[in-house]
This record gives sequence, C-alpha cells and structure tokens, in this order.
Amino acid sequence: MKKTQMIRTLLVVALAIGAQFTTFAQRGQMNPEKRAERVSADLKQALTLDDATTKKIYDLELARTQEALKIREANAGDREAMRSSMKGVNEKFQTSMKGVLSEEQYKKYQEWQASERQKRGPRGDGNRRRRR
Repeated sequence: MKKTQMIRTLLVVALAIGAQFTTFAQRGQMNPEKRAERVSADLKQALTLDDATTKKIYDLELARTQEALKIREANAGDREAMRSSMKGVNEKFQTSMKGVLSEEQYKKYQEWQASERQKRGPRGDGNRRRRR
C-alpha cells in the first residue's frame, strides 16, 4: 500500500514539474503579429491613443519585430553583430514613434518603456541562475 502511494506521489510531482517546464517554454518568443498586437494594445491604453494612431504603432512594431527576427536568425552565433544591428533597428523605431506620437504622448511612451523595463528586471550577461 505504501509503495503505490509513494509511486502516485512521485507521479504527481513529476507531472507538476513537467507542466511547469511546458508553461515556461510557451512563454518564449511571440510571433511578430501577436507581439505587435500586444504592444499596440498596451500603448493604446497607456497613452489613450485613437484607433488610427494605434494602427500606425501596430505597423511599426510589426515591422520592427519582423526585422529583429531576421537579424536573430542571420546572426545566431554572433551576439555582437546582432546587438549592433538591433541598435539600428531600435533607433529607427524610436524615430518613427516620435513622428507618430505627440510630444506629450512620446514622453508618456518613454515612461511606459521605463516601467516595462523595470518589470522585466535587470538584463544580464547570460544565465542569471549561475551567479547565485
């Protein structure tokens, strides 16, 4: 009796751990369309944007995300090349955002970006778990 109970307990624990890994893996990269949709919806709410401006931001974010995906694929092993290419993409995006948003909205956008970065936590040089 104790043996079957122990096996059941181990099975439940194994399933729970497996479910955690599956959930974690699904949080990975979003496809460009979903990411653009999420970002534009978040900004619409945070900056109280109209539908036309939200659509422009969706298009900008979609283009940026698609370009970033191509850069990641092209520079998979070379992080420095990827980083410099991404810097150019991000600068172009920021310039485009300035053109779409009013000055007040752009200031709110920068505040929103800062709060999002804070939510994500510090970005490091690889696996943060090793440093513990």
